[in-house]
Amino acid sequence: MAPDGRLIVGLDAYQDEDSLSRAYDTQAVSDFILNIFHRIHRDLALELFDPDAFTYKFEWVPSDYCVKHKAISTKNQLFKLDNTPIILDEGEEFHIMSSFKYPYEFFQSMAIQAGLVPLDYFIDNRQRMAIHVFKV
Repeated sequence: MAPDGRLIVGLDAYQDEDSLSRAYDTQAVSDFILNIFHRIHRDLALELFDPDAFTYKFEWVPSDYCVKHKAISTKNQLFKLDNTPIILDEGEEFHIMSSFKYPYEFFQSMAIQAGLVPLDYFIDNRQRMAIHVFKV
């Protein structure tokens, strides 16, 4: 960033578990997350792998301001990747993706630690989205 430049960052703001569950613990998000196993199966040409043998799990970790998107194996699988046997146990969890929901004060403190100077911030009326403006 140029010395006189500005950085504008938009992000989800901190929300309660109920609102996050309504937003993320849905069939659409489940389909999106679990699609990774179909892509792995297609792109890596796995033998004996069942990409439909997973279920989605939403998990909110308030201490980290994090929604964890996980997949759980619904059955034991033994498959091969490049002739190497891979074993998955029923119930095995995979952390696929994280979605962070930082309170604006926390996000600004992280930015300050990274050497940025907060100039302003804006939060929508529903307190769900925040826009931060920083300089070096």
